[in-house]
Amino acid sequence: MSQSANHALVFGASGVAGWGLVNELLKNYPKEGTFPKVTAVVNRPLKVEDAYWPPPSPSRPDLQLVSGVDFLNGTIEEFALSLKEKVKDIESVTHAYYFAYKQDDDQATEVAANLSMLSRVTGALNILSPNLKFLVFPSGTKGYGIQLPASQRPFTAPFAESMRLPPSLSTENWYASFQAHLTAASANRSWTWCEVRPDAIIGFVPNGSTFNLAAHWATYLSAYLLLEGKGAEVPYPGTTKGSESKFNDAGSSIIGRLSIYTSLHPEKCGGGQLFNIADRERPSNMAERWPMICDYFGLVGAPPLHEGKGALLPGEYLQAHKEELEERGFKGVSVWKGDFLDTYGFYCDFDRQLSLARIREVGFLEERDPHESWVETFEAFRRAGMIPRRTY
Repeated sequence: MSQSANHALVFGASGVAGWGLVNELLKNYPKEGTFPKVTAVVNRPLKVEDAYWPPPSPSRPDLQLVSGVDFLNGTIEEFALSLKEKVKDIESVTHAYYFAYKQDDDQATEVAANLSMLSRVTGALNILSPNLKFLVFPSGTKGYGIQLPASQRPFTAPFAESMRLPPSLSTENWYASFQAHLTAASANRSWTWCEVRPDAIIGFVPNGSTFNLAAHWATYLSAYLLLEGKGAEVPYPGTTKGSESKFNDAGSSIIGRLSIYTSLHPEKCGGGQLFNIADRERPSNMAERWPMICDYFGLVGAPPLHEGKGALLPGEYLQAHKEELEERGFKGVSVWKGDFLDTYGFYCDFDRQLSLARIREVGFLEERDPHESWVETFEAFRRAGMIPRRTY
């Protein structure tokens, strides 16, 4: 099969969205030969065998994993020199996917840190990669103001890409600063860019993650099964209103596929366009999803108990039974900000589904059963030994 000269460079490849993107590239999406070379760049140490991507094969892209890359420090020139030393054939890179992220509890610090990281990357690519054609970055529904108090939210669902936060509210996240920077960085260059926007991402991570709801619940429900037994009822950790609010599940697989699709169609997807993405357009709610998730673990998902106050929340349950779980050899997935994830079923008590009209207009027609994204993620955690294997 004839191969193109495409070389995909993925920054933040071990994060929940970045891992899924690399996984799709290595599975030859959209077809074999599209990307002969894939380079995955990560900050923390990671071995290929610990990443759990598809194994090497003559029919798959050649994978280069580069770890220990510091996005936060140094000048653009110093960062470019570091990349040149570590990334083989960086001059041949044609498509870049910026999926790196630095979390900070202070909003202003988080915005500044993430913008400085992106600035180093685009500055280095402008120096080192003359064949660059496209760059993609993912954002989230904070871009529609879901983090704001109800009285301050400017939009109602379904959220469409034409809904843009006013400048007075856009400082709540780093998306607007990324948009302005990429517009300037790509000016008079051979490359263009776009932004893809899911709600909460469902996906596997090989070495721990911040804000990973699937990992948090997989750990909780595995522990619950171990201690309470098969068939035990598990109340939804939230309110009735939270369980009934509408949203779209977004698996890392379909996020990766859209990112690849847009990057291969610059003529209709470039110019800084924004694209919502989800597994399917029809929204779900946790009243539907929670019983299905619990069933996978051999448990029975139940409605909220006393509006979420009648049972320990997932993080509280794990902490309360920490000694017993350790005695029984239980580990679970490393999740940071699990205390924040415990609030998911309480603060997400309003409709926040996305319109997918724009991606359909540019020809991305794929949909999948959202529950498959959850199961696929849980199975990946099991294969990696992060949660116990099924014995029921």
